Amino acid sequence: MRYQDIDWNEMWREARVRKSWQRKKREHWDQRAEGFAARNLDSPYVEQFLAHLRLEPEWSVLDMGCGPGTLALPLAEKVARVTAVDFSPAMLAELEKERSRRCLTNLAPLQAAWEDDWEAAGIAPHTVVIASRSLAVDDLAAALLRMDRWATKAVYLSDRVGAGPFDPDLFAALGRPFEPGPDYIITLNLLYSLGIHAHLDFITLAATRRYRSREEAIQSHVWMFDDLSAKEYDRLVHYVDERLVRAGDDWQLSRRTPPRWALIWWEK
Repeated sequence: MRYQDIDWNEMWREARVRKSWQRKKREHWDQRAEGFAARNLDSPYVEQFLAHLRLEPEWSVLDMGCGPGTLALPLAEKVARVTAVDFSPAMLAELEKERSRRCLTNLAPLQAAWEDDWEAAGIAPHTVVIASRSLAVDDLAAALLRMDRWATKAVYLSDRVGAGPFDPDLFAALGRPFEPGPDYIITLNLLYSLGIHAHLDFITLAATRRYRSREEAIQSHVWMFDDLSAKEYDRLVHYVDERLVRAGDDWQLSRRTPPRWALIWWEK
C-alpha cells in the first residue's frame, strides 16, 4: 500500500462509528451547558492552549465550537475582536452571562454549526481560526479546509490523544468496553494529504484534579455517559468515592491516565 492511497477522511469516519460514545446532539449540550461552563471556565487547559498561540493585539479570532466561551472570553481580553460560534443556544447563553459580567464589547456570539453555510450565517474571515476540542464532525476534511479558508494568518485546533478526557478505567468499572475513536494522528495525516504541513504540540493535564464537593466530582464523571442505568450510576459513584480524598476545604481525585490533547496549528 502506498501512503498516498490511504483515505484518512474515511478512516476518521469509520473510527467515529466504532467509538464508545455517540456524537452529542444540540439538545444534549443545551441540557449540560451550565455544568459544562462551571467545570471548564477555569480549567488549566485554557492557560496551556493560550500559551501556544502567537497573537497580535490588533488581530481577530474566530472560535468555532466555542461552548460557554472557555477560550473566547480570555481571548477577547487579548485581541481586537472575537467571534464565538456554537450550535447550542444554551452554551451561547452561558457565554453571554460571562461576557456581560466582564464587560467585553469586542466579543460577538453567533449560533451556527460546522455543516451550515458560514457565509449565509454571517461568519466573516478572521486573522486566526481556532477549534478547541470541537471537531465532532463526520467530514473532517471539509472542516479543516473551511478553517483554512476562513483564516488569513493561522489556524489552531486541539484534538484528542488516545482517550483524551475520558477515563478508560471508569468504563471498565462500569463493565463497558472502551473504544476511543479517532485521535489526532488521523487529523495530522489528513492535513498532510491536503497539502498542509502543520506544527504539533501537546497539552497534558494533571492526573489529579481538585473539586469543591463530592457531588461536583461525581458529575465531572457522569458527563462521559449518555444512558447510565441505575446500577451503572451506583458503580460510577463507588469508583469516584474509592479515589476521592479530602484536600483542605476541597476534594481531590487521581486517575491513572491524565487527559491529553494534541495542539495542531499552521500558518497561512
